[in-house]
Amino acid sequence: MLQVIVSAVPQTKLSLDAWVTDHLSVWFKSEIIGIEYWQLFAIAAMISVGFIADFIVRFVLRFILRNITHEDTHDAELVQLLKQVPRPAGSAAGGAVWLILLPLIGLSEGLVFYLQPAIHVYITLACIWFGFRGTDLIGWVANQKARKTKNTLDDLLVPLLRKSLKIIVIVFGVVYLADSMKIQLAPIIAGLSIGSLGFAFASQDTIKNFFGSITVILDKPFEIGDWIIVDGVEGTVASVGMRSTRIRTFYDSIVTMPNSILVTTKCDNYSKRRYRRWKQMVSIGYGTPPEKISAFCEGIRELLRVHPYTRKDYYQVWLNGFASSSLDVLVYVFWAAPDWPTELRERHRFMLDIIRLAGDLGVEFAYPSRTLYLRNEENWEKGPEKISATYPPDWMKVSEDEGRELVEQFTADDDWRKHIPPPYKFTGARQGGHVTGEGGEGGEG
Repeated sequence: MLQVIVSAVPQTKLSLDAWVTDHLSVWFKSEIIGIEYWQLFAIAAMISVGFIADFIVRFVLRFILRNITHEDTHDAELVQLLKQVPRPAGSAAGGAVWLILLPLIGLSEGLVFYLQPAIHVYITLACIWFGFRGTDLIGWVANQKARKTKNTLDDLLVPLLRKSLKIIVIVFGVVYLADSMKIQLAPIIAGLSIGSLGFAFASQDTIKNFFGSITVILDKPFEIGDWIIVDGVEGTVASVGMRSTRIRTFYDSIVTMPNSILVTTKCDNYSKRRYRRWKQMVSIGYGTPPEKISAFCEGIRELLRVHPYTRKDYYQVWLNGFASSSLDVLVYVFWAAPDWPTELRERHRFMLDIIRLAGDLGVEFAYPSRTLYLRNEENWEKGPEKISATYPPDWMKVSEDEGRELVEQFTADDDWRKHIPPPYKFTGARQGGHVTGEGGEGGEG
């Protein structure tokens, strides 16, 4: 269409020139720097019409986008995008108006020779700018859709989609920009083909990283937000790109991991655990009678049976070792907690219940100590007080029943016996009765 207008320039120029000669004074035919006065007024009018078109396109596009996206004034990112996206579209519309009206003014061929390519470049740059901003808006909309789905694969695809669209915009933008500047791309491409072998060697890491990103998408070793350890780097997955994956460590730093490493290095995904293991030695005093030890161990087992977040089909609680200053009871348990903060809360509750159990049974916890015995020659023949080795046949069953009954008694009124506590949500520290901060979930660091 623009070529048709340009081809009609001589006839239009003559008609406008004749109209100015017939209807306006001779003063408008005067020249300054080779441009007649009426042409200067026409250039000013052309620029004004372009700005008017710019304003109209921005207003209309912003109105349309608000209706499509249902603008949420609380979403600062969307508000910013709705301001940024129409701006380059309006600039491109204004440039198109200038390109259409320029031949009507009848400027000299030498001046038009420079102005037309400049306007072409301006329109092309505005279109590239619009493509970038439009891609950000498309990425925002896709991200909102992804958040509403349970499938986490789209959380990986949305960033890749945004970056891929930007690459396409750049490629097409460079082609049209070269065409606007009258640059022939064929000789350049032919020249690049001569050095294609060297280019292939130089870009092999990029190719590896690209296929690494494809592997992440297809194999799904992790998802956004997962707690992973890769090549000695531990943290949560922040984003996955075409070249690299970003991991936020528990020191709140960002580590950029090339995707090629993900193809050859093992990835330990802690977020995929069904259970969270906890192994602990509970040390009690050497003076604890066997029946108390048996009741204590069975009481801990009963706590594991009734606590809401413990694995019920596998746990171990046994007297497991003779330490230098204590008898060690092994507590081996798996937590079915969905995240680390919830595990910490349930472990805290469980340990407090062990302390309550020990207090009711009269079992003392041991601590590193050294006992010095002074030999009394007069009373030595009597010997030290000994624990009897003779017990009734059912002493262990009686002591275990005692442990279970104690657990039933002191946990009967606890809230977790009535309903399963929800996952833990960090609400921040409190000062003066007010919450001072709010944080999300985090891994063990």
